[in-house]
Amino acid sequence: MHNRLQTAKSIDEVIQHHEFFLDKCLRGCLLLLPEFLKKVERLKSLCLQYAAATQWLISSSIDVPSLVESDGSLVSEKPRQSKSRRPYQPLKLSSSNKTVADSILKFEREFNAELQSLGPILNSSSKAEPYMTHLSKCILGIGNEQ
Repeated sequence: MHNRLQTAKSIDEVIQHHEFFLDKCLRGCLLLLPEFLKKVERLKSLCLQYAAATQWLISSSIDVPSLVESDGSLVSEKPRQSKSRRPYQPLKLSSSNKTVADSILKFEREFNAELQSLGPILNSSSKAEPYMTHLSKCILGIGNEQ
């Protein structure tokens, strides 16, 4: 765009070069494909759901000592040695390992299905935009013989 602007002879040519540049940017960022943007948004949503579930799982499995005594008073930073105080009890997970594994596999299946559905969208658009062919092949796993 910079080189083209240097040779522009009128404001109309500047506007034309700028519009061409903006169009090229929109195409390069895949912002002119509403179907593609919906799929990417769905992938993002799945990733955020997975991250939230993972965060919950980690936080529920970490041993957190109780900061409140049985009488309702806060425990000081250096806990007192008291015979009446119950020994520290780690938190238990409310779900079994199988349930956790099933949840992870469900996220994986949904993510892979959404990712695979991007391939045909990109493939059909690659006829108009050849640079999308490479992205389509990467998503579909074509040509990954490395």
